[in-house]
Amino acid sequence: MKNKLKDELLHTALMLNLEPGLQVEFVSVTSKTTFSVATNEVILWDSLAPMKVFQSSLEYQIKTQFLSFGGKSFEMEPLKRVGAGQVLKISFTTKWLEENGVALYLQSLRNSPYDFPPFPSFFHSLQHHTSLFRAGSYVPTANSLLLKSLLFNYLDSFWEILKNTSSLENDSLKMDWIVQNYMSEFGKPIPTIAELSQELGMSESKFKYLFKEHFGMPFYQFYQQRRMQQASQWLKSGKWNVAEVAQRLGYANSVKFITQFKKSFGQTPLRYKKNKTVG
Repeated sequence: MKNKLKDELLHTALMLNLEPGLQVEFVSVTSKTTFSVATNEVILWDSLAPMKVFQSSLEYQIKTQFLSFGGKSFEMEPLKRVGAGQVLKISFTTKWLEENGVALYLQSLRNSPYDFPPFPSFFHSLQHHTSLFRAGSYVPTANSLLLKSLLFNYLDSFWEILKNTSSLENDSLKMDWIVQNYMSEFGKPIPTIAELSQELGMSESKFKYLFKEHFGMPFYQFYQQRRMQQASQWLKSGKWNVAEVAQRLGYANSVKFITQFKKSFGQTPLRYKKNKTVG
């Protein structure tokens, strides 16, 4: 554990305490790094550029914002094309969350900490405050009242979005919210367009138009594409056979899964698995 904490502290560029139980760190991640979370805290992570977040040695998601809950550790690595990753780490103690009446909003995310509505990165707010950081870097160089004010505004936005999806005024954010919340755990049935439209407070026709405009394809086509991409990752990992992957994706039988996979990749899942796991 000491080595893990040492690895983490070596990358800390600035640390400040906003309140008792609420701590902020600006972390520069230059390579794959292990982060550990204390049992009595929850951490909100926000990166300037997409990062690889590893749930295991083989499986990872590419994220700019996510949560980590107490008693767990994970690895984070910048994408090769972006170099060092600049990350904002906001640590809440469970006591602080309870005293401020926001612990409830995080409960539903405990089993899916990557699946909350995306919102503008804190680093974007720094673009208009160049006095806070060195040229060529978005990591603040020193504590200041302005920096604290910007951080509290950022947290207010985060809680508001978790409270109610209607607070998402931007249509693009609403579409991203749908993907984040309903296209990650494929074992669960996907809601209908009618149900999703109602949840977002818009007509079905508007939902269909906005989704295609934002992602370049219709809703169900995009869903199937994400589903097959996830299938390919699971097959390449070698941890599950074809039937198990089909089950994890919510297919009642393997035949439909095999048909859809072959349509997407031009070969059966079994052949794909053998080709990708050789060596």
